[in-house]
Amino acid sequence: MEGRAGASLESIETERIFGKIPVREQDDLTEERSEPQKSPKRSIKGFARYFYDRFIRLHGSPEQIAWGAAVGFFVAMTPTMGIQTLLAVPIAALFKINKVAAAATVWLTNPVTAPFIYGFNYILGAKLLGYPSKAVFFSNPSWETFWHWGGHVLLSLIVGGIPTGIIAGVAGYFLTLRLVRTAREKARRLIRKKRGDRQLG
Repeated sequence: MEGRAGASLESIETERIFGKIPVREQDDLTEERSEPQKSPKRSIKGFARYFYDRFIRLHGSPEQIAWGAAVGFFVAMTPTMGIQTLLAVPIAALFKINKVAAAATVWLTNPVTAPFIYGFNYILGAKLLGYPSKAVFFSNPSWETFWHWGGHVLLSLIVGGIPTGIIAGVAGYFLTLRLVRTAREKARRLIRKKRGDRQLG
């Protein structure tokens, strides 16, 4: 406890904000009480804000969180909806990056966005492979047509999902890195301000 008490108040407060110090030690070291968690508002904007606040407070360095998000965004582009989390989390664990960030960002593909994402990936993949991009199965529905074109559709989704996954992963990495770093720097500035107010008081 003495070693931890010797750390600067700023570093202690920063760790406290992002949940790295047990609650009992937080009260001992900062003599402040953490504010109660607020429930997400019943609106898309409120939920997005709640999700953002929880996301930037994940444990780990900004780089670990950003890499976790990158893995999640990449997996989200693959035709694996339903088992995406089961793929993203082990990959994140293997590379020792943030598993929660990976699990959260796979939800970029969800029942609402999947038709648009998979539709784009299918068209892109079909063009890259030289397949017809229109839905042949619906023009001649039969088991024979399904077995003939089903493999083409899946392969088109995979091939189309690779480049979009790379783009989404790279963009997600840098966006997440910037968001987390900005949020933590803002927290540090707030801590410095509180320290200054205490000294003046």
